[in-house]
Amino acid sequence: MVKNLQAWFKVNGKVHLTSMFLLLITANGIFEPLEVALNRAWGVAKNRSYIKNQIVSLGLIFVCGGLALLSLMLTALNSQWMSAASSLNTGLGVWINLLMFKLAAVPISILALFLVYWLLPNRKVEPVRVVPVAIVVGLALESLKYVNLLVAPLLQAKLHREYWYSSTPSPSCCGSFVAAMIVLGGAHWTARQDRRDPLSMEDK
Repeated sequence: MVKNLQAWFKVNGKVHLTSMFLLLITANGIFEPLEVALNRAWGVAKNRSYIKNQIVSLGLIFVCGGLALLSLMLTALNSQWMSAASSLNTGLGVWINLLMFKLAAVPISILALFLVYWLLPNRKVEPVRVVPVAIVVGLALESLKYVNLLVAPLLQAKLHREYWYSSTPSPSCCGSFVAAMIVLGGAHWTARQDRRDPLSMEDK
């Protein structure tokens, strides 16, 4: 990430506020259909207005982005600590650093999912109901990354043979689709009690 940012600054020299604004607006777009899907899972008929959705989405973007940066910062600090306090060889040090990064990514992903499940639906959601779902879905998404690493080359080759004109982004689209289904499945799991008991929908 640092290498790419340094290369970008050498070419552009500064951050353009217009580009940052457009990036935030574009990133906000993911939360509007996600809110509709979560509301559908909870049985909520009325969605937020566009402005309210954008405000909530912007807050989630900053919080989740901050969590991702925190994960990177902790990994970097861990790398510096190992370099200063350990005499491990380079290969083992890199492996441990990579392991720490992956371990730090799991709770970060779980916390981000918890915030989405808890804050995005247009109703009050008890945090205690969201915690186990966020943990299971977070672990499932982390596992999906490794499944994707194994399956993507085979899928890429198959799609290239059959759909050579549009095969390049297809594995990523398939992985994103499966990840979206896991997230929505977690939302339905969270709301299953309300679907069994219509009286509990009074607080939506």
